[in-house]
Amino acid sequence: MISMVDCNLLDLEQINDDQRRAIIEFVRERKGVKPKDLGVTDAYLRMVRSGKARAGDGLLCQALKYVTEDELKLLLKGIVPETRAGFGDVVRVVATARVDPQVREFLMGLIKEYLGDYIGSQQQTWHVTEKDIEDFIKAKKLKGLSEKTIRDEVRYIREALARLNWTLTPDNLREYLVELAEKGETYVLKHTTYSLKSFLKTVLKPRNPALFRVLYDAFTVYKPRSNNKPILPTIDQLRQIWQQLPTIESKFYFALLAETGLRVDEPFNISIDKLDLKYGVLRIGKVTPTKRAFVAFLRPEFLEWVKQVYLPHRESFVKAYKERVGRDYLRTGVNAEEWARRLIPFDKRRLKREIRDVARQVLGREFVLKELRNLFSTWMVSQGVPETIVNTLQGRAPPPEFRVLVEHYWSPRHEELRNWYIKYAPRVCC
Repeated sequence: MISMVDCNLLDLEQINDDQRRAIIEFVRERKGVKPKDLGVTDAYLRMVRSGKARAGDGLLCQALKYVTEDELKLLLKGIVPETRAGFGDVVRVVATARVDPQVREFLMGLIKEYLGDYIGSQQQTWHVTEKDIEDFIKAKKLKGLSEKTIRDEVRYIREALARLNWTLTPDNLREYLVELAEKGETYVLKHTTYSLKSFLKTVLKPRNPALFRVLYDAFTVYKPRSNNKPILPTIDQLRQIWQQLPTIESKFYFALLAETGLRVDEPFNISIDKLDLKYGVLRIGKVTPTKRAFVAFLRPEFLEWVKQVYLPHRESFVKAYKERVGRDYLRTGVNAEEWARRLIPFDKRRLKREIRDVARQVLGREFVLKELRNLFSTWMVSQGVPETIVNTLQGRAPPPEFRVLVEHYWSPRHEELRNWYIKYAPRVCC
C-alpha cells in the first residue's frame, strides 16, 4: 500500500511559499484533484496558484493527502522538514511530569515562559476539522433543511475556513469579514456571517460554550440596507428583453418566469411529461415546509410557440447530447435518462447569464430574475385579480388548496384559475 504524507509529521513552517505552490500545482495537474477536494473554491485556488494568495497550512495539509513520501522528496528536492520531536517524545515528557514533581515544575515553567501567550490565544481559538463540517451537515438534515440550503451554507463556511487556515479566532474572523466589506461583496458578507453564526451555534456551542460565546460575539450578521430598490420593468421592456435573447431556450425560460410568476429555479425541476399540451398547463405538484407550487398555465399564443419552436429545438438538443451526458465526462453523476426528461435540459447558469446580459442592456441596470415573480403578482393584482387567485397561481395557497389542485387531474378549481390567468396574465412572448 502506498503511504501518503502525514502533515503532522512535518515542520510546515520550513515549507516556503514557492514550495507550497509547487505542491498545489502538482496535485491539481498531475493528480487531477479538484478545488472542492481541497476544501476551497476554484477562484481561491487560482489565486493561490498565481501567487496572489498564500497556501496556508490547512490547504497544504489537504493537498499532501494526495502526495506520496517519494513524490514529496522530489518536490522539495530531497529536503523534507520533519518535526524535531515526535508524539512519543512529548508523551514521555508529560508522563514523567505526572509522577516527578521536579520535572513537572520545570515543564510548567517552560510552558508558562515560552508558550504562555500561545496558550492564552488557544483559549480563544477553534481549530476546525472536516468532521465538524460533517456534524454540521448531519444536524441541519435532522432539522429538515433542504439540500440546497445546506449546500449553500457549507459553501460559505468552507470558503471562510480556507482563507483562515481552518482556524477561527475573534481577530481573524473580524479581519476576514472586514476584507469582504472593503471589497464591496455585501451579499457574500451577509451569507457568510449568517452561515458562520449557524456553524458556531450548531457545532461548537454544545462542546465548548465558553469558546462559542467568544467567537459568536466577535461579529454580527451583516444585513445589507438598500433604499434604492429598482423599479420593476414594464411589460414593454420585458418584451424587448425577450426579443433580444440570443437562444430559443433562454427565450422559453424567460417567458415562462415572466408569464407564470414561478420561482426562479422551479422550471428546472419539472419533467417534460408534466407539460399538458391539451390544457396548456404545467402540473408541478411540489410542496416543501415553506414553499408550494401547484400548477402553472400557458397562454394559447405562448403554448403554440412552445409547440412549434421550443419543443422541436429541445428534442434535437436532447438527441444530440444524451449520449455525451450518459458518459458523464465531468464526473457529476448525472443520470442521462433523468436529464433527458427535464423540461429545460439546458445549462441553468448559461440561461441566467444570457438573460442578465440582455436585461442590463435594455434596462440600463443590473437585473435579478426574482423581479419577474414580483412583477407577475403586482401586475395581476393591478388588473383586479383577487389576491387569493394570485397566491394560488404562485404557490402560496394553504395545504387544502394544494390537495385539490394536485389530486384532481382537472377540476372546476383548475378551470377557474385558468380563466383568471388567460384573461389577465402578462403577455411577454409572441
